[in-house]
Amino acid sequence: MISNYFVKISGSLFVLTGAFLISFSSVFVATVDLEPTVSAFYRVFIGFLALFIFYSIKEKESPFRSEISRYLYIAAIIFVLDLWFWHRAIIYIGPGLSTLLASLQVLIIPFLSYFIFKEIIRKQQLVAVVIGVIGLFLCLSDNWQQAGSQYKLGILFGIFTALAYSGYTVTLKKASFHNKQLTNPVHNLLIISLFSSILLAVIVLIENNSFAIKSSSDLLWMLCYGVICHVFGWIFILKGMQTISVVSVGIILIAQPILSFIWDVLFFNRAISLIEISGICIVIAALFICAKSESTTSNIEME
Repeated sequence: MISNYFVKISGSLFVLTGAFLISFSSVFVATVDLEPTVSAFYRVFIGFLALFIFYSIKEKESPFRSEISRYLYIAAIIFVLDLWFWHRAIIYIGPGLSTLLASLQVLIIPFLSYFIFKEIIRKQQLVAVVIGVIGLFLCLSDNWQQAGSQYKLGILFGIFTALAYSGYTVTLKKASFHNKQLTNPVHNLLIISLFSSILLAVIVLIENNSFAIKSSSDLLWMLCYGVICHVFGWIFILKGMQTISVVSVGIILIAQPILSFIWDVLFFNRAISLIEISGICIVIAALFICAKSESTTSNIEME
């Protein structure tokens, strides 16, 4: 049906919008003077408070009255691992390279989705994966020379982030359907945020770190991080995830590190080379191929 075509396209746009919003994450993390686990805690805790208020007003009921999929608890655990690894990678090797490594999830997701969802990996998607990864390395290649003394540890954390990120994305896709029905993305993110904040609070105590926010600017950045990136960013992604394949979600999320790179250029006067501009153009081409693969699927369904 024609309506299915527009559902697929809108799903891709939702995920792309979410990628745009979460692209500011590494900027916020690198700006604040907080321990990595502490900033991760405030991200999900502030996000939980905002989601709880929104859900209670909109749905006029407690979020804990709804039946909760067990996959949301699994997603929360994986998400905590994702944040723990990624926040340390940002500290050790910087926002650019850490986000690049995290985006290697695009290579992992197709295989996870094949084994878990039995999703057929289309040729266009494989082409988009290869092109997207090449573009990523081109536009962020300079970061390889800028790594500090803790380079190897940062790279390891970045790889672990990619593994956790891909597992989190696939688990979210699994949780988007419960008892053969679409679930509420706001409720899903609320439960994940609550459980994640509890786990991260425990880790902060184990690490013997302080929850204290040292300045008003740090508080402002954490509020932006929690509301803009965590709440709005992931609600858009979860909404789009309900209508497009998990492989396409992973490919579209390649836009995140590209946008983070652009913010470096615009806001922090980062120099940009012709090779890096070429990399951005290549990634954009991968996104168009991805969108085309979804629309092609929709056309087949209409016939």
